[in-house]
Amino acid sequence: MPFFRTALIACFLLAGIHAYLGFHVVRRGVIFVDLALAQMAALGVALAIVLGRHDEGLFTYALALGMTFVGAACFAWLRSQERRHVPLEAFIGIVFATAQAAVFLVLEKTPAGPEHLKETLVGTLFTIDPRHVAKTAVLYAVIGVAHWLLRKPFFEITSDAEAARRRGRRLFWWDFLFYAIFGFVVTSSVQIAGVLLVFGLLVIPAVAGLMASSRTGVALAVGWTFAFVGCIAGLVGSVRWDLPAAPSVLVALSGLLVVTGVVLPLAKGRGPGNAPK
Repeated sequence: MPFFRTALIACFLLAGIHAYLGFHVVRRGVIFVDLALAQMAALGVALAIVLGRHDEGLFTYALALGMTFVGAACFAWLRSQERRHVPLEAFIGIVFATAQAAVFLVLEKTPAGPEHLKETLVGTLFTIDPRHVAKTAVLYAVIGVAHWLLRKPFFEITSDAEAARRRGRRLFWWDFLFYAIFGFVVTSSVQIAGVLLVFGLLVIPAVAGLMASSRTGVALAVGWTFAFVGCIAGLVGSVRWDLPAAPSVLVALSGLLVVTGVVLPLAKGRGPGNAPK
């Protein structure tokens, strides 16, 4: 089935890059940053719809990307403040909730508002144009190369931000660069899979990987494997029971995480309720 093959390739692309970025996000303790940036991108798409230019791919993408850059600048600035008494996650939650409310307000008066709102949440995996998937693959390849070249400062800040600051790293600019690159990924991902699955692919495989091992290489390998298996299971279940694709993949990932949480302690010779020493 061509539509299934295209959806599977798209899911693998998303899983490959989001499982890696999720490792950074989870280790940095900014779990909902992807959800907030994804919702900012969705707000940009909603604005393009209201302006009647939703069919202009480049304009819509630029508007969505611009909104994620606004979020990236805010999060980088807030993280750089040394004397914050409010956790960064609180501000991320505020940005997400406000952007979500703004999307509702913007789309409320449009004729196809409910349909567009659903699209921002669950994407269009089974109807996505293969050419769009190919363009996204090229973009992700470029972003992958950029992350490889910048891996040292990114991992230093992810592992210990204060130590990186003492070594002379300018956290605001490195964080802004990280979130800005992240914005390119999220803007493209939301148009394919929607806000919910983008968040799931970012966090759930990374959590599974870190549950398996604290070593970076092992955690990433487990996370990628976990994400690919979850994508296959979710899409097969979606076709088998005639269900929406993105929610099916998200539920499959969550189910696999529960199984992983039970099996890992048993495999290591511990009961599920016993923590390792």
